Amino acid sequence: MAVVEISVVPLGVQSVSLSAFVAEALKVLQKSGLSYELTGMGTIISGDLDAIWRVLREMHESCFAQGVTRVLTTIRVDDRRDRVSSSRQKVESVMKRLEQEGGEA
Repeated sequence: MAVVEISVVPLGVQSVSLSAFVAEALKVLQKSGLSYELTGMGTIISGDLDAIWRVLREMHESCFAQGVTRVLTTIRVDDRRDRVSSSRQKVESVMKRLEQEGGEA
């Protein structure tokens, strides 16, 4: 199972707000049925890597479908093959370690 972070940024658009473009990319992701978490700086997707790759391309293309002529997409992939992993599991693991070491959680 893979955990992937994507950030799709249209370049050369007139508005400084990008939420309309993000919303269109998110619609693509929602239709896929993949598990995801929207954050303030990108979107984290969990699932089968082959399925994720297809959706990443569609999310990237969604900006071009809105008339944008240049898109900068950043993708980070954590492909763990020894056990099932998720964004939530990663956070819980760190928080548990903090608690064990007496740090604040």
